[in-house]
Amino acid sequence: MVIEDHECVRVLLGSWLKKQNYQVTTRADGFEGMMWLDEGNIPDLILLDMNMPRVNGNDFLRNIRNSGFFKNIPVIVVSGTETQSEIEQCIDLGARGFLKKPFNPTNLNDKIGSILFPPISNPLNLA
Repeated sequence: MVIEDHECVRVLLGSWLKKQNYQVTTRADGFEGMMWLDEGNIPDLILLDMNMPRVNGNDFLRNIRNSGFFKNIPVIVVSGTETQSEIEQCIDLGARGFLKKPFNPTNLNDKIGSILFPPISNPLNLA
């Protein structure tokens, strides 16, 4: 799920992710994102903007991390936020990653892949 208030960025992210063979739903702000989740939808991953109307990224993160159903959904923050304290706050609220806008699509793809498809350890110690 992509939660982004700027339509052009939301459409761009959604289109790019679909080309990477992901199923994508988009929402214009954290309120719409919460409503979609409350309908019983649980995405594999959320890409979240921080500065949005109604429910901002921090409040959205707080809400899902305090929820029994949604607390384990991985979230990557994609935001124009620049300060180290704001980035640390996102991580403290449970974000699994942070990408600053503008971002390189390859870096986003790598970040998504590392969360959805983590490397498998070699339990048999096979070389």
